[in-house]
Amino acid sequence: MTYVRSGWERLKKQFPSVIILFLYQLLWGFFLYRLVDTVVTAVLQRYPDPSLSDLSRVLFLIEGQIGLQQNHDIRVYCLILIGMVAIRLLLTPLIQAGILYGLIPQESQKSGLPFFRGMKEFWKPLFFFYILELALILGPAFWIAPKLYVLWPRLLQSGGSLPILLTTGGYVLGWICYGWLIRQCLLFAQFGYLFKVGTWSSLLTCIRHLLPGIGITLILGISTFAVFMLFGAVSWIWTGLLALILQQAHPLFQSIFKVWQVTSQYHLWQTKSQKS
Repeated sequence: MTYVRSGWERLKKQFPSVIILFLYQLLWGFFLYRLVDTVVTAVLQRYPDPSLSDLSRVLFLIEGQIGLQQNHDIRVYCLILIGMVAIRLLLTPLIQAGILYGLIPQESQKSGLPFFRGMKEFWKPLFFFYILELALILGPAFWIAPKLYVLWPRLLQSGGSLPILLTTGGYVLGWICYGWLIRQCLLFAQFGYLFKVGTWSSLLTCIRHLLPGIGITLILGISTFAVFMLFGAVSWIWTGLLALILQQAHPLFQSIFKVWQVTSQYHLWQTKSQKS
């Protein structure tokens, strides 16, 4: 597709932003892994041996329930996790600002690394857009979550009954599609607002040309999944140093496809806005 190829050309000019995003995801994954590994490993070491009676597992669950209520370390880990989520929420619009600033023509950019310059120039409007995006995406949860909560026990009891499975999958798939639509519309709105073309006209452009936007997402989404499966298969077959290298390189490809998605959608928006 033309937009994907043009997005790749813009991506090559934003490679410093890709490297910064890669380092961010690598560090984030490392700290999250260390946090989870510290907690989960300690819990699994206390899990009773399968050869013991069911009473041992019951006692393990009772001990865990008491530990959740009285163990001070659990509260510390929960506070650390909440803090990491808060940091993630603050950094996400800043990273988006750096990526979008890199789309400005080079002659119009101010001095300094575009990624960090974008954080300074665009962080305020993008923080507002990010809060709006979270509110719109999480809003249906108040309606969908209770329905999924009711369906989940029936799904387990029925052993994967087709009607219940289709109903549950329909809710989840509908929510995913709704979330994508919100992100797509707000991405075009950000383009219009930041590049002085008009927020509402950019939203109309997004709606009118929704099919090319879906095509871009499918092409790059399938490519991302293919790379993930390829890395997983190679790591499974050839364990050792090669598997370690591929595991550490995976966030780099995630970063490439993430920025590629933005640059391709930007080219779609720019092309259609000029024709309007």
